[in-house]
Amino acid sequence: MACTTAGNSGHAARGKDLEMFDHREPDPDDKVEVEFYFIPMARCYAAAFFVTLLLSSIATFSAVSWSAETDKIILYYGFLNPCVLFDHYPAKVVAMTGMSFFILIGIMYDVMVFFQSYCERKMSNTVWTGVVVWTVTLIHMAFVNVFVTNLYPMQVPLERRLHGVHHGLQGAVSLVEQPLFVEETNSTLTHAEIDVIELHTAFYIVWLLGEIWFLTLLVQMQREYILSRPLPSKIGYGLFCTLAMLGMGMHAAAMLVIILQDRPKVEWYFREELQNSVQWAIIYIDAKLLTSAWGWIPVMFYRWVFAAGRGVRITMSLKEKEGDDGGIMPEWWVGRALQATSVVLVAGGAFVGTWEQDNTTFFRLASALRSKPFAYFGAPVLLGSFVFAGVGIFFTCAQRRLMQGRMNWCLNITGLVMFFSLLGCMLVVLDQERFTFIFLFTAVGSYCAWVIQLCKETSLCSGLAYCVTGGVLLAAARVTNIWVLHYTFLVWLCCYNPVVPDGAWLYVKVSKIVDDDMNYLPLGAQTQGPPVLNPAVA
Repeated sequence: MACTTAGNSGHAARGKDLEMFDHREPDPDDKVEVEFYFIPMARCYAAAFFVTLLLSSIATFSAVSWSAETDKIILYYGFLNPCVLFDHYPAKVVAMTGMSFFILIGIMYDVMVFFQSYCERKMSNTVWTGVVVWTVTLIHMAFVNVFVTNLYPMQVPLERRLHGVHHGLQGAVSLVEQPLFVEETNSTLTHAEIDVIELHTAFYIVWLLGEIWFLTLLVQMQREYILSRPLPSKIGYGLFCTLAMLGMGMHAAAMLVIILQDRPKVEWYFREELQNSVQWAIIYIDAKLLTSAWGWIPVMFYRWVFAAGRGVRITMSLKEKEGDDGGIMPEWWVGRALQATSVVLVAGGAFVGTWEQDNTTFFRLASALRSKPFAYFGAPVLLGSFVFAGVGIFFTCAQRRLMQGRMNWCLNITGLVMFFSLLGCMLVVLDQERFTFIFLFTAVGSYCAWVIQLCKETSLCSGLAYCVTGGVLLAAARVTNIWVLHYTFLVWLCCYNPVVPDGAWLYVKVSKIVDDDMNYLPLGAQTQGPPVLNPAVA
């Protein structure tokens, strides 16, 4: 990613319409440009996963009393796979933190692909790309449910009931009340544990299917580029895409067949023939090709099919120009993200009956995000609202840079802290965590600092009063545990837009970056990063 600013920094005295924000009039020719390239983004995507895998492995084998004889994934599947390294606490904290960045980078790449198609101004292509991209983006957000499913619940009974549906401690859902914990041996799994493992796998399978669909879209978008390459490169592309499709497809199909059986894989795999011939064929081919061992690896690398010189440029200015893609009000984006966050927590309070008795979180409504099945819907939506807030923060910082004629580093750092604190709050979905109050305090503190900085030129007293009110409500909700105060705090959170004054409209132009000089480099040279030459804008 590259960020540049352009325009004259000298300003005359500004008019009354913008006098509230500064004492200088913005230069209409001033602009902020941000460039994103596909290959560096694809590298970050792969790096986020493998670094997370490495750190989680270290945590699993050093901080956890791990044993293959008691690991539930191994007891079910009979072999080691990356999920084993993500599921044990505290390694799960490391895994979810790293995978949150993995998901975030994936979403950014998804949006870049959509913009690449949008810039071509072909309606049918844009609509189809939008369908694929936004579906895959939803699947990426739902991937957080791999961590919401809890294979190793705490050994502290806590019964939850929801309209006649019984739960163990954030565990599997059953219409028949069952013991929270069943005595187990080293070689058996309870029915509840098998259900959770299969649900855990189902979220993974959906993610794999989304990746297959997304790879198909990328190959279609890059067809002309691939066909323009020398013959060896064409063959390389063809072999890689074929192996990637085969590996991911067979891996997903085999995993689906496995969880459709009524017993763990270790009890029937190649010990008896399945009654369904198609299922048996899938298992047989998967075993011969070993796709269960390597079928997930292409997910980390197929995004490199884009040429090294391809990317997206976002240009922002305060003056509408011909060719712009429309104007946005960044403050509205942040406000709507906070409203979406509040809606998730309000819904949690309505659907989860025991949140008032759960004292494991500082803000007790957040404990609803650990209760199933609500958490399977609430966690992805909450992650989406935080991503939306990050977009609003980014545009707000660009807007204030243009309005003030200089980079406001204090505001930028505050926004960065607020965004990453919100991502840290996602750890509340883990049953065992007891430290997300740190991220809550940091998020609320940075949010108040953000509001005060945006209000200081026009309504500082209102901003200060708003922040003090929020702090008092949060403390009172914690001390008194009165449910009305929890909901009042959420109402306070939704009052961002009435308190923070709207700035100037931010006009955005999205354009493709295409460096034709990169087209005939060898296949391996794609990974050399963004080109040094000035890119041509399509």
